[in-house]
Amino acid sequence: MGLQAQEVPLGELCEIVSGPSGGWLVGMSAEVGRGVPVVTPPDIAEYNRINHHGIKRVDRDVAAALPDRYRLRAGQVLMVRQAAVGLGRKVLVREEEEGWLFATSCMQLTVKSERLLPQYLVHYLGDATVRSWLAHHANPGQAVNTITAHELMWLPVALPNLVEQRALAGALDEIDRHMLCNAEENRRLARLGQALLAERVGARQRSE
Repeated sequence: MGLQAQEVPLGELCEIVSGPSGGWLVGMSAEVGRGVPVVTPPDIAEYNRINHHGIKRVDRDVAAALPDRYRLRAGQVLMVRQAAVGLGRKVLVREEEEGWLFATSCMQLTVKSERLLPQYLVHYLGDATVRSWLAHHANPGQAVNTITAHELMWLPVALPNLVEQRALAGALDEIDRHMLCNAEENRRLARLGQALLAERVGARQRSE
Protein backbone atom coordinates (compact mmCIF):
# COMPACT_ATOMS: atom_id res chain seq x y z
CA MET A 1 0.00 0.00 0.00
CA GLY A 2 3.00 2.28 -0.12
CA LEU A 3 2.80 3.02 3.59
CA GLN A 4 5.84 4.38 5.45
CA ALA A 5 5.28 2.31 8.55
CA GLN A 6 6.87 -0.24 10.81
CA GLU A 7 6.54 -3.83 9.55
CA VAL A 8 5.60 -6.55 12.02
CA PRO A 9 5.16 -10.30 11.34
CA LEU A 10 1.49 -11.26 11.24
CA GLY A 11 2.05 -13.95 13.88
CA GLU A 12 2.87 -11.25 16.45
CA LEU A 13 -0.43 -9.53 15.74
CA CYS A 14 -2.92 -12.34 15.14
CA GLU A 15 -3.91 -15.81 16.18
CA ILE A 16 -4.03 -17.91 13.00
CA VAL A 17 -6.25 -21.01 12.74
CA SER A 18 -6.49 -23.23 9.65
CA GLY A 19 -9.88 -24.70 8.77
CA PRO A 20 -10.88 -28.13 10.12
CA SER A 21 -10.08 -31.23 8.10
CA GLY A 22 -12.73 -32.26 5.61
CA GLY A 23 -13.67 -35.26 7.74
CA TRP A 24 -15.16 -32.96 10.37
CA LEU A 25 -17.63 -31.49 7.89
CA VAL A 26 -19.19 -34.66 6.47
CA GLY A 27 -22.67 -34.00 5.14
CA MET A 28 -22.05 -30.33 4.35
CA SER A 29 -24.73 -29.30 1.86
CA ALA A 30 -26.95 -26.41 0.78
CA GLU A 31 -29.84 -28.82 1.33
CA VAL A 32 -29.31 -29.09 5.09
CA GLY A 33 -32.32 -27.23 6.49
CA ARG A 34 -31.63 -25.30 9.67
CA GLY A 35 -28.03 -26.42 10.15
CA VAL A 36 -25.01 -24.22 10.86
CA PRO A 37 -23.60 -22.35 7.82
CA VAL A 38 -20.05 -23.17 6.69
CA VAL A 39 -18.16 -20.47 4.79
CA THR A 40 -16.26 -21.89 1.79
CA PRO A 41 -14.07 -19.98 -0.73
CA PRO A 42 -16.90 -19.40 -3.25
CA ASP A 43 -18.87 -17.66 -0.46
CA ILE A 44 -16.14 -15.04 -0.01
CA ALA A 45 -17.41 -12.55 -2.53
CA GLU A 46 -16.12 -9.29 -3.98
CA TYR A 47 -16.18 -6.05 -2.02
CA ASN A 48 -15.37 -7.66 1.34
CA ARG A 49 -18.57 -9.59 2.04
CA ILE A 50 -19.79 -13.13 2.52
CA ASN A 51 -22.44 -14.21 0.03
CA HIS A 52 -25.20 -15.84 2.11
CA HIS A 53 -27.13 -17.10 -0.92
CA GLY A 54 -26.88 -20.88 -1.32
CA ILE A 55 -24.36 -21.28 1.49
CA LYS A 56 -23.73 -24.86 2.62
CA ARG A 57 -24.57 -26.06 6.12
CA VAL A 58 -23.90 -28.95 8.46
CA ASP A 59 -26.23 -30.49 11.01
CA ARG A 60 -26.13 -28.82 14.41
CA ASP A 61 -24.89 -32.03 16.04
CA VAL A 62 -21.90 -32.07 13.69
CA ALA A 63 -21.19 -28.41 14.40
CA ALA A 64 -21.44 -28.95 18.15
CA ALA A 65 -18.70 -31.60 18.00
CA LEU A 66 -16.21 -29.12 16.51
CA PRO A 67 -13.83 -27.22 18.82
CA ASP A 68 -14.82 -23.59 19.47
CA ARG A 69 -11.80 -22.31 17.55
CA TYR A 70 -13.62 -23.14 14.33
CA ARG A 71 -16.53 -20.83 15.17
CA LEU A 72 -16.49 -17.40 13.57
CA ARG A 73 -16.72 -14.22 15.60
CA ALA A 74 -17.45 -10.71 14.40
CA GLY A 75 -14.25 -8.79 13.69
CA GLN A 76 -12.23 -11.81 12.60
CA VAL A 77 -10.70 -11.94 9.13
CA LEU A 78 -11.34 -15.04 7.03
CA MET A 79 -8.89 -15.78 4.20
CA VAL A 80 -8.68 -18.45 1.47
CA ARG A 81 -5.43 -20.39 1.79
CA GLN A 82 -5.42 -22.58 -1.32
CA ALA A 83 -4.38 -21.42 -4.79
CA ALA A 84 -6.91 -23.59 -6.63
CA VAL A 85 -9.85 -21.82 -4.97
CA GLY A 86 -8.64 -18.21 -4.82
CA LEU A 87 -5.58 -17.87 -2.61
CA GLY A 88 -5.72 -14.64 -0.60
CA ARG A 89 -9.41 -13.80 -1.02
CA LYS A 90 -10.57 -12.39 2.30
CA VAL A 91 -13.48 -10.95 4.24
CA LEU A 92 -14.20 -9.33 7.60
CA VAL A 93 -16.71 -11.39 9.59
CA ARG A 94 -19.85 -9.46 10.54
CA GLU A 95 -22.22 -9.87 13.50
CA GLU A 96 -24.79 -11.77 11.41
CA GLU A 97 -22.14 -14.44 10.73
CA GLU A 98 -21.28 -14.94 14.40
CA GLY A 99 -21.14 -18.65 15.28
CA TRP A 100 -20.78 -19.88 11.71
CA LEU A 101 -18.04 -22.34 10.71
CA PHE A 102 -15.36 -22.14 8.02
CA ALA A 103 -14.10 -24.78 5.61
CA THR A 104 -10.77 -26.58 5.33
CA SER A 105 -9.50 -24.31 2.56
CA CYS A 106 -9.93 -21.17 4.67
CA MET A 107 -7.91 -19.63 7.47
CA GLN A 108 -9.19 -17.56 10.41
CA LEU A 109 -7.22 -14.54 11.65
CA THR A 110 -8.06 -13.13 15.08
CA VAL A 111 -6.34 -9.84 15.90
CA LYS A 112 -4.76 -10.01 19.36
CA SER A 113 -2.70 -6.80 19.27
CA GLU A 114 -3.94 -3.31 20.11
CA ARG A 115 -1.63 -2.01 17.36
CA LEU A 116 -3.74 -3.48 14.55
CA LEU A 117 -7.35 -2.87 13.47
CA PRO A 118 -9.15 -5.81 11.81
CA GLN A 119 -10.81 -3.33 9.43
CA TYR A 120 -7.36 -2.28 8.23
CA LEU A 121 -5.98 -5.82 8.08
CA VAL A 122 -8.69 -7.08 5.72
CA HIS A 123 -7.82 -4.36 3.21
CA TYR A 124 -4.07 -4.75 3.71
CA LEU A 125 -4.34 -8.42 2.74
CA GLY A 126 -5.70 -7.30 -0.63
CA ASP A 127 -2.58 -5.31 -1.50
CA ALA A 128 -0.73 -6.51 -4.63
CA THR A 129 2.55 -7.03 -2.74
CA VAL A 130 0.77 -9.16 -0.15
CA ARG A 131 -0.89 -11.30 -2.83
CA SER A 132 2.52 -11.78 -4.43
CA TRP A 133 4.02 -12.78 -1.07
CA LEU A 134 1.25 -15.33 -0.50
CA ALA A 135 1.71 -16.86 -3.95
CA HIS A 136 5.48 -17.12 -3.41
CA HIS A 137 5.12 -18.78 0.01
CA ALA A 138 2.29 -21.19 -0.80
CA ASN A 139 3.69 -24.70 -0.44
CA PRO A 140 4.19 -26.14 -3.97
CA GLY A 141 4.89 -29.62 -2.62
CA GLN A 142 1.24 -30.30 -1.88
CA ALA A 143 -1.39 -31.42 -4.38
CA VAL A 144 -2.75 -27.86 -4.24
CA ASN A 145 -0.51 -24.89 -3.45
CA THR A 146 -1.48 -23.94 0.10
CA ILE A 147 -0.28 -21.30 2.53
CA THR A 148 0.15 -22.83 5.97
CA ALA A 149 -0.43 -21.12 9.30
CA HIS A 150 3.30 -21.45 10.02
CA GLU A 151 4.23 -19.64 6.80
CA LEU A 152 1.54 -16.98 7.17
CA MET A 153 2.95 -16.05 10.59
CA TRP A 154 5.89 -14.43 8.77
CA LEU A 155 3.84 -12.19 6.48
CA PRO A 156 5.16 -8.64 7.10
CA VAL A 157 2.33 -6.26 8.02
CA ALA A 158 2.88 -2.53 7.56
CA LEU A 159 1.62 -0.84 10.73
CA PRO A 160 0.82 2.88 10.48
CA ASN A 161 -0.68 4.40 13.62
CA LEU A 162 -4.27 3.59 14.54
CA VAL A 163 -5.60 6.95 13.32
CA GLU A 164 -4.14 6.28 9.86
CA GLN A 165 -5.38 2.68 9.89
CA ARG A 166 -8.91 3.79 10.75
CA ALA A 167 -8.95 6.53 8.11
CA LEU A 168 -7.61 4.24 5.38
CA ALA A 169 -10.01 1.41 6.26
CA GLY A 170 -12.94 3.83 6.26
CA ALA A 171 -12.04 5.21 2.84
CA LEU A 172 -11.61 1.73 1.35
CA ASP A 173 -14.89 0.55 2.93
CA GLU A 174 -16.65 3.46 1.25
CA ILE A 175 -15.10 2.55 -2.11
CA ASP A 176 -16.26 -1.06 -1.64
CA ARG A 177 -19.81 0.14 -0.90
CA HIS A 178 -19.92 2.25 -4.05
CA MET A 179 -18.49 -0.56 -6.19
CA LEU A 180 -21.03 -3.03 -4.76
CA CYS A 181 -23.91 -0.63 -5.48
CA ASN A 182 -22.66 -0.14 -9.04
CA ALA A 183 -22.29 -3.89 -9.57
CA GLU A 184 -25.84 -4.52 -8.34
CA GLU A 185 -27.19 -1.74 -10.56
CA ASN A 186 -25.34 -3.19 -13.56
CA ARG A 187 -26.84 -6.63 -12.88
CA ARG A 188 -30.31 -5.08 -12.57
CA LEU A 189 -29.92 -3.26 -15.89
CA ALA A 190 -28.64 -6.42 -17.55
CA ARG A 191 -31.73 -8.34 -16.37
CA LEU A 192 -33.96 -5.50 -17.56
CA GLY A 193 -32.28 -5.57 -20.97
CA GLN A 194 -32.72 -9.33 -21.29
CA ALA A 195 -36.38 -9.10 -20.27
CA LEU A 196 -37.00 -6.32 -22.80
CA LEU A 197 -35.29 -8.28 -25.56
CA ALA A 198 -37.23 -11.45 -24.74
CA GLU A 199 -40.50 -9.50 -24.73
CA ARG A 200 -39.84 -7.86 -28.11
CA VAL A 201 -38.60 -11.06 -29.76
CA GLY A 202 -41.58 -12.96 -28.39
CA ALA A 203 -44.02 -10.30 -29.61
CA ARG A 204 -42.48 -10.38 -33.09
CA GLN A 205 -42.64 -14.14 -33.29
CA ARG A 206 -46.30 -14.11 -32.26
CA SER A 207 -47.13 -11.59 -34.98
CA GLU A 208 -45.52 -13.64 -37.77
